Amino acid sequence: MLETFNEILIEDLLIAEEDNKTINEVKYNYNSTLKEDLHELNMLNLIHEGVKEFYTKIGDGFKLKWRKNKNGSIDGNIQLATTKSLFADPKSFDFYDNETNENADINFFHPFDYSSAESYVGFIIKPDFVYKSLYYMSISDYQLNNLDLDFHGYTEMAVEARVFNHWQVVLLYYMGDIETGLSETETFKTEMPKIFPDWTWENFIAKFESLRLSTK
Repeated sequence: MLETFNEILIEDLLIAEEDNKTINEVKYNYNSTLKEDLHELNMLNLIHEGVKEFYTKIGDGFKLKWRKNKNGSIDGNIQLATTKSLFADPKSFDFYDNETNENADINFFHPFDYSSAESYVGFIIKPDFVYKSLYYMSISDYQLNNLDLDFHGYTEMAVEARVFNHWQVVLLYYMGDIETGLSETETFKTEMPKIFPDWTWENFIAKFESLRLSTK
């Protein structure tokens, strides 16, 4: 997994385009690495291999933002949670639903990527079971949407998408899992080649298909 955020540094891909003037600014920050041996992280790593390596060798949290134009709406974002936040009691989150059955998945949802101000991507971690896929959730409806990607696949696709805002919605729309997402998909397909000349929609989808859990 480490090639995703280490050998192929996503910030380097973006800074190269900043130098080419196709991106206005890139800001990023890696936290210091995790020094503790967390039981919760060990359990998560049994299902999502590589997640422990990320936190202990790369950083206990990571943020990156880029913007095409200083005052424009074309941008990208990734904000990976610290372990303290990742393993916080789900009852502390606004989306925790006291009215649903205690086994409802949303009550075991742990945000991993605060992908935008309106959405999260996270793990479903039950006391004795961890779902193999990550899920996308918008605060507009608090519905969990299966991304069909594990930790490795998600971080690989984050790099492939250059963390373009709402790239997760693009995949969900492509899979036919959500009715909305056409405008996000059209923007993504139009703007990405303008900013990243070597990027193609065909390669993006081929990469996704190679990483999908349901096709393995």
